[in-house]
Amino acid sequence: MSEKSLARLKDHLDSMNKELDSTTSQIKQIETKNKTERKSMQKIDDPTIKSLKNQETELIQEISKIQKEIKKSRSKVLLIAELAVLPAIFLILLMSGVTDTIFSNFESKERPNVLRTKYFTENLRGDTIDTWKSWRLVDSTLNINILKSPRVTEHQLEVIKNAIVSEQTEEFDDSLVHKGPKGFKSTYYVGWAGALKEATKEETKYNIPTNFEFVGSNGGEGDIIITLSNIKDSDGYTGYTKSITEDTEILKSFITIYDISNLSDDQLETIVRHEFGHALGLGHSTATEDLMAPTIDMTIPYITDCNIDAIVSLYNAKSDGQTVCQK
Repeated sequence: MSEKSLARLKDHLDSMNKELDSTTSQIKQIETKNKTERKSMQKIDDPTIKSLKNQETELIQEISKIQKEIKKSRSKVLLIAELAVLPAIFLILLMSGVTDTIFSNFESKERPNVLRTKYFTENLRGDTIDTWKSWRLVDSTLNINILKSPRVTEHQLEVIKNAIVSEQTEEFDDSLVHKGPKGFKSTYYVGWAGALKEATKEETKYNIPTNFEFVGSNGGEGDIIITLSNIKDSDGYTGYTKSITEDTEILKSFITIYDISNLSDDQLETIVRHEFGHALGLGHSTATEDLMAPTIDMTIPYITDCNIDAIVSLYNAKSDGQTVCQK
């Protein structure tokens, strides 16, 4: 990140802090007025103060995200420095003859049959999904709180819930995402409830969550808090998940979905499905077509068998931090 970009990010942070201060001040003024008029019990549900409190929550989430990006700036500068030496490394490889295989692969693009065979023989296995930290549940229930906003419709809420509680499955040909030859199919899960119930067929050390209760409160109650924001993320992200942890245990997770008004139903459901995977403890996948890839491919944006294997491994306290995909 350049100094100019970092300065813009800091300016944005200052602007968000000022907006937060103004919103908090408005809330206090309304609450004081209610008390003065001795009608606080009636006024506390006033749409104006509800809207302001929702806005306050969104601003707090956004500020947290910006602060995190500022902290990451030094790492980005280091990455740029590392990229700068890549030409020299490539020259060394060229001198050693290692690049012969690379160039032969480029030549194979002129022969589609060879390329297709390469997908089938080399790319069927080897992709991984990072696993992170897991919940330590007494039973199998997670409480989910979707922070409602005047800008969010009931239909959108149903779309979000479907990505979590659906037990529907779909089958697709493996050739669509280069997992195998045409005619071989894989099962995908539309919602996490179905996928996690499939995961419980394997015995694990910790309870895998399979039951989801929706809290329906504007406060901070719940294990997983989902905030629906109309604000566009400054870096162009659609979703963001932050978890509070202790040792190897997740204590609470916060999911933010950005620019909610401009997302289609499919996009909204997919990004919720992806971020909920993070909230369960999954990291990113090296398979570009996988739901948990950093950039989501919308070809088949559903939960895979590899995602399920990663959950089983994670909740069985495997320490290597990665699950190798079988397809």
